[in-house]
Amino acid sequence: MENKYSGRGITFETLEKAVSGDYNAMQEVIRLFKPYMTRLSIDDGRFDKELFERLVQRLMFITWQFDMHYSEK
Repeated sequence: MENKYSGRGITFETLEKAVSGDYNAMQEVIRLFKPYMTRLSIDDGRFDKELFERLVQRLMFITWQFDMHYSEK
């Protein structure tokens, strides 16, 4: 059975590159979350471009702060 979300995610390697600052990998992360951020940016039926850009900036910041070296204690 095919999952309707298969192929929509990003690979570990892409995430790792985005965390290290690779431009193309970061664009892939943004592409993944773009529909969700677009939905969040609609206020009273109108698209708020400023809010969308702030969400993209926040996503980029969170991605760069992501710790790829997780270890269980």
